[in-house]
Amino acid sequence: MEKDRLDRFISAVSTAADKQVNDILSEAEQERNDILFAAREHAEEEGKRHLSDNMKMTSGKCVRMISKAELEMKKEVLLCRERLTAELFGKIQDRIAEYRRTPEYEDKLCSIISEESDLEGARVLLSPEDMHLSEAVAAASGNKVTVAADDSVKLGGMLILRTEKGTVTDRTFDCSLKEQQSIFAAGNLLSAQEGEAQ
Repeated sequence: MEKDRLDRFISAVSTAADKQVNDILSEAEQERNDILFAAREHAEEEGKRHLSDNMKMTSGKCVRMISKAELEMKKEVLLCRERLTAELFGKIQDRIAEYRRTPEYEDKLCSIISEESDLEGARVLLSPEDMHLSEAVAAASGNKVTVAADDSVKLGGMLILRTEKGTVTDRTFDCSLKEQQSIFAAGNLLSAQEGEAQ
């Protein structure tokens, strides 16, 4: 049940992220086309005006002006993408923070630890803000783990350290969000490269 809720939550966040990505890419493409159109028109006007003086010099100037306009446009698109990406993932962090204040979050942590195996002697690291849930997490493990605070867990979830085996299981929202940002950035990079190839 909780897994379904989390899956629905992740699906909703992914759907929202996909929609915003598509909106960002559409806006960026439109802005790119507008800037290119304006730059080309301006360059053509300049070219016509100076054509009678020195056609070769004007041609070089037009090429430089178009190149400069394209470079400025690419810079503006990148800045816009970075700003919108930061805004989008900021909103996702806010939604995660809201989720952490719900009873479902405690249930999710207990569900995560109860699904793990080989917990004897393991240490569970929670965000300092989540330490009020430590007893519930320990109980959900059958009291096989010790729970401690770790400042590296910022957004919630848990790290499970099995020191005897030398393994760490990262079930933090920090890790999940970082993975999603990488996927998002890679998707934007591919879209940008496809746009340049056209």
